Amino acid sequence: MIGTYGKAVPAAAVATRKRTYKFQNGLFGVNAEVTRKGFFGGLSAQMLNNRKFLSGDPTGPYGWESDNAQYRRDKNDSPCGSNYVRLTNGQIRQTSDVIVLGSGRRYEAKILVRPSGECAVTFGVPGFEKTFVINEDGEDHKELSFAFTGCETKNGAFFVSVSGEADVFAVSLMPADNFYGMRRDVIEAIKRIAPASIRFPGGCCADHFDWKECLKPADLRTPFDGSVKDFMLRDTYHQDCADISLNEFIMLCREVGAEPEFTVSIILSDGEDARRLVEYCNGGTDTEYGAKRAAAGFEEPFHVKNFYVGNEVYYFGYEYQNDGVKAANRTNGIVNAMRAADDGITVCLGVVADTGLRGWSRDFVNTLDCKYDSVSYHRYCGSKPGSEAEQKAAEDGIPGSFYGGVDEGLAYVHDELFAGAGMPVNVDEWNFSWGCDANNAMFLSNALEFHFFARSYEKYGVTDARFFMPVNEGMITVNGAGCRIECAGEAFRLLHGHADGAVVECAADDPDLDVLCTDHGDHLFMSVVNRGGGEWQIAVDGYAAGPCAQIVLDKYSFTNNGFEIKHYDRPVVTGHGMTFLCLTAVSE
Repeated sequence: MIGTYGKAVPAAAVATRKRTYKFQNGLFGVNAEVTRKGFFGGLSAQMLNNRKFLSGDPTGPYGWESDNAQYRRDKNDSPCGSNYVRLTNGQIRQTSDVIVLGSGRRYEAKILVRPSGECAVTFGVPGFEKTFVINEDGEDHKELSFAFTGCETKNGAFFVSVSGEADVFAVSLMPADNFYGMRRDVIEAIKRIAPASIRFPGGCCADHFDWKECLKPADLRTPFDGSVKDFMLRDTYHQDCADISLNEFIMLCREVGAEPEFTVSIILSDGEDARRLVEYCNGGTDTEYGAKRAAAGFEEPFHVKNFYVGNEVYYFGYEYQNDGVKAANRTNGIVNAMRAADDGITVCLGVVADTGLRGWSRDFVNTLDCKYDSVSYHRYCGSKPGSEAEQKAAEDGIPGSFYGGVDEGLAYVHDELFAGAGMPVNVDEWNFSWGCDANNAMFLSNALEFHFFARSYEKYGVTDARFFMPVNEGMITVNGAGCRIECAGEAFRLLHGHADGAVVECAADDPDLDVLCTDHGDHLFMSVVNRGGGEWQIAVDGYAAGPCAQIVLDKYSFTNNGFEIKHYDRPVVTGHGMTFLCLTAVSE
């Protein structure tokens, strides 16, 4: 056969054997954590950073240039529960690559302000601003807003100028067609990759996220401070304005057709707080918190079925971090209270397999006295490489990943910690690494890891997985001007062909080819990952292949994310690429 580059391509035979277990559709989940650029600069339509002025030093709020501005650290004096800026014949200004306007598109600018006497307030994007003359009237704040039609603007600016004196509490700049404060182009990209479920507010952020802020309008929610974990909110001055909270998350899940899942912190939530959360999500309007949900504009229950209780408590659990017994007792109270509000929910609890922390897991599991349905396990293949030498070492190591289908941590959880119990395992965080931009080396790691999970149901009890995380860390890359689905996102989309099938044992005669096959009655669906650099033609005895879709990389590296999706009449797979085949039986 003549291949992609006009040369002969060697053939690799794939042998299919017996049908085994049903493919676990729960593998198609994702983890949306309020970290880094997953939300601000990603999913969120908000263009202004530190927009409620929580973060700053005595000279002023971070991210803002100030003139005749006094930075006030009296959070009790702000309707947002945050710091604020007092302008006396002064101005604040923010310039950012997130402030990108499109020609002919409508935008809304807004501020929350409190005048002292009479003053004139001007705000907006230069060339698109408006002046309001306002007077002090005893109210704690005024909301000023206006809409405008933009022109092409990159690396734009937003300013607030006051003639007189006024306190500025919050500012906002968003496209007028935003969806509950989220970008519609990013939502369309999420729809395309089609996650079956979305976990929120993800992992480490859960211990700083107060769900009750969703009871307030977005502009009045208190920002949360995540500075204690310097890796978590590093792109937003270690704070988040809670623009996308529980209500918005539910609307996102409904819009993209994903099952909502919520993470409950054992640090912030006691049993009563967690019971109220479940009641807010699932209770009728005749319940206290179901009525609060309805008052917020959401009469129908959210029907959140899946809850995670605790996240990496063994790493970041404060008083529970070094005491599995104490963590379990806290967890018992929370879970039992949640079930009192809705006994139909499912609960996932976190365990760890690190050698030095296995005692914590044993103490935790042995002390649990609540009903739970699965355990959470986090798996990353490496860490973000920095130097060229680190990148080269990671690139060289990825092709050898998952040979033999063995994972020591999963083996500990399945074979020792829950020996004989058949406990379902949810790998609710997985990727090559957290905190990385999309690239082609990560794609290869992701493809091999997904195949491994799909083959791990009987061996390790893996029923679910949640990719960490789709926006700006693997599947979808977003900037001010637009977004695109990366090769890992396209692979995730194409892998949906395995859904509802039965996993078929199979093997290729060349070890570079990693194969996953599912039986769908009238056809087989096969995905093939090429660990090596050569190109192969795929032959499956007894089956004919229809047209194949193939992900072809520009270059296999941590510094390249170029790729193409190509379609061929014959099944081929290029170096470090991936191909997807529909196979039908050949009559003898």
